[in-house]
Amino acid sequence: MNTWDLICFDLDDTLIDYERTFQAAIHHCFTTFFGQQFDFSSWFITFKQCCDRYWNDYACRRLTRTEYRRLRFLETMSVYNRKADHQMADAFQDYFDQVVGRFSVPVDGLIPLLHWLRNRSVPLGVITNGTGRIQREKLYYAGLHPFFSDEAIIISEEVGMKKPDRAIFSYAKQQLAPHCDQPLFIGDSWELDVVGALRANWQAVYFNPRQNAPTTFHQPVAVCNNVNELLVLLREPPDEGKG
Repeated sequence: MNTWDLICFDLDDTLIDYERTFQAAIHHCFTTFFGQQFDFSSWFITFKQCCDRYWNDYACRRLTRTEYRRLRFLETMSVYNRKADHQMADAFQDYFDQVVGRFSVPVDGLIPLLHWLRNRSVPLGVITNGTGRIQREKLYYAGLHPFFSDEAIIISEEVGMKKPDRAIFSYAKQQLAPHCDQPLFIGDSWELDVVGALRANWQAVYFNPRQNAPTTFHQPVAVCNNVNELLVLLREPPDEGKG
């Protein structure tokens, strides 16, 4: 195995299959709020289109989180000629936050990989932006909590720092393995995970099942499109001539 002496992961879309988790949780919320009044499948397609349409505005902070969530919900409801207001949008999203954790599922092939790492006594951690309760519930319901101690789960809300700030990576290293020489971070967001980790003097792996193009010239250790490729990387040292 490689010589990394601390390996940390992002949570959503790296450990957790967030697309499957999101759809299952939204389906539950839809059924709770609307029953069988209209078809979920077509509604969800429209909802996802609205999510994607306004995501960059949210990511670039042109929309607040509340504004983004209201907009995607209200626009979807208007397509189906259903009455909705901010109060309904907020109630729908608040309920989603309450239940999303229990629908969490791990990325395919991930649990055997974590077993393999644990059997080699590699210190493992999670560094994630989000709310403490929700992110911890995701780990629990996805069956991932046995691999990470409470202290090894670094959540932005709880520590007052968030990715891509180098401070959260430095904090994680100090908490989990203060004397390690080669920490590695694995995540699916180029800006938050790869660039953030590299700026904090970690090595980074771009976990990229969606095959999104990098947006800067930073050089991760590798780009892995699935868990099998990640396992190969962790077993075999990378070519020293690369990144």
